[in-house]
Amino acid sequence: MAGHPYSLMRGGPTHRLLYHWRLIGPGTRAAPWLCVLLVVLTFAPLAMYCALDGTLWRRAGSVALLGDYATLARFLLALPVLVLLAPRSDDFLRQAMRQFVHAALVAPSRQRLLSAELRRIRRLRDAALPELLCLALAAASVMLYGPGLGDRLPGMAQWTLRGDGQLSQAGAWLHYVSMPLFRFVLLAWLWRLLLWTLLLWKLARLRLDLHPAHPDGVAGLGFVGLAQERFAVLALANGLVLSGAFANDMIYLGTTLASLRHLLAGYLLGTSLLLLAPLLLLAPTLSRVKRHALLRYGELGHQSAADFDHRWLHAPAAAHQGALLDAPDSSALADFTAVYATVKAIPPLPLSRWTVLHVVLYAAVPLAPLPLLAFSVDELAQRLFQLLA
Repeated sequence: MAGHPYSLMRGGPTHRLLYHWRLIGPGTRAAPWLCVLLVVLTFAPLAMYCALDGTLWRRAGSVALLGDYATLARFLLALPVLVLLAPRSDDFLRQAMRQFVHAALVAPSRQRLLSAELRRIRRLRDAALPELLCLALAAASVMLYGPGLGDRLPGMAQWTLRGDGQLSQAGAWLHYVSMPLFRFVLLAWLWRLLLWTLLLWKLARLRLDLHPAHPDGVAGLGFVGLAQERFAVLALANGLVLSGAFANDMIYLGTTLASLRHLLAGYLLGTSLLLLAPLLLLAPTLSRVKRHALLRYGELGHQSAADFDHRWLHAPAAAHQGALLDAPDSSALADFTAVYATVKAIPPLPLSRWTVLHVVLYAAVPLAPLPLLAFSVDELAQRLFQLLA
């Protein structure tokens, strides 16, 4: 683990176990192999058992495995997304953690405190207890939900149940193996989000050495918002699962898209706010930096404007040496005005509209196919044309 001092994901018992089994390591592309392994463990047995039971293909009055869009979305789309996008997300987060050290965002007198906080984060990342708790929570869902699986559709015969109402072999594998594995991967992502949030909280307490006139417009913390975007993978994966569940409701139960609009809007809003909420920890820091900078730059601006007025408005014309446009005074004042505008525009959170749009799009894109189930392509095109016209 010493080789990944700034990584949030390359650590912990699971990482060590996969490294010991040589499934990951230097020169190996771990994500595709893990993706294939997890899909084989979670979905292949379901397909095999359903093929033996005759519930693999869709039949009238029943829900077959290949017609269960929630299950297909969960194990063939959402699970690969969580695994395949993890390395790229970790690269961005690792660069962000390194930036705090190498960009001198912490005063030299507090560098030792910064190193100590990073060591605490690494110890938490490598600790066995958090991942064991994630595993326990994933396994506890088996007892919590019982045999009544959350994706069951009332009034429909399903591939997860036999004729007597008991779990089929495929249903038992789904309940006791596939779902706990999926939940464990999801909880591992949430644990990394919690670690990142804890890091931001620790850094905010160190009183970062920020510069209000920084060109990124957020006093040098623009990279934090970019790093926060990486957790939009959670919105994408959960959106895929939600889209599959809603597709089941619309196809088999006749649920209308209009009746789901509040749930869809709530998901988009709630997920976006949840994923961007950790940035609130830096709001007091940015607010303090902006407030103090406006006072200092305001005083400097007042003096600069007074000197400018004295030279060009109140001094005798004979004292003017050359034209105003050729003098450095006007250029310097214009440059100072631009700097002051940058300070004045510092937002309360270290994010841009593009960061918000990125997170919202990740949550919304998986839900885009739902209107195609409610309307034909011709009807959808006609409605869009009417709205645009």
